[in-house]
Amino acid sequence: MTLEKDKLTTEVQPFLGELLERAGLDLRFRCEPEDEVINVRLHGQDTDMVLSNNARLLYAINHLLNRVFYRKSSDGYNFVVDCNEYRGTREMELQLLARKGAERVKLSGIPFGLQAMPASERRVVHLALVEEPGVRTESEGAGLHRRVVILPYQ
Repeated sequence: MTLEKDKLTTEVQPFLGELLERAGLDLRFRCEPEDEVINVRLHGQDTDMVLSNNARLLYAINHLLNRVFYRKSSDGYNFVVDCNEYRGTREMELQLLARKGAERVKLSGIPFGLQAMPASERRVVHLALVEEPGVRTESEGAGLHRRVVILPYQ
């Protein structure tokens, strides 16, 4: 682990600890540095709350950590916050959804819009279909209403 990554990991711990405490959340966390990423694993009594509403709180904590600490790092380390392996499971769900949507579009020729989702989830869908013949993807909408649409390839 580089000295800078070690310093960032040390700085994030009191910040995140206080954030969780002030939010009244019964959660603990581990920071696990890896390559250009610092993984933060949440666990505890309030994990259901973190994962409710499409994991909106999980993504909010992730966004906040990156906003506060990204610029403190000359190498631009990103934080990835996870809870109960949600991200891995969600990625598999999104890939399956993308493939099913692509099949639907190929059969019908009608665009298929997915639900609004965060940028990291939209990216999973785009990447899942980047080499899928007969379809293409676009993001549409703004802010919290931004979503992926699977379109027939023309």
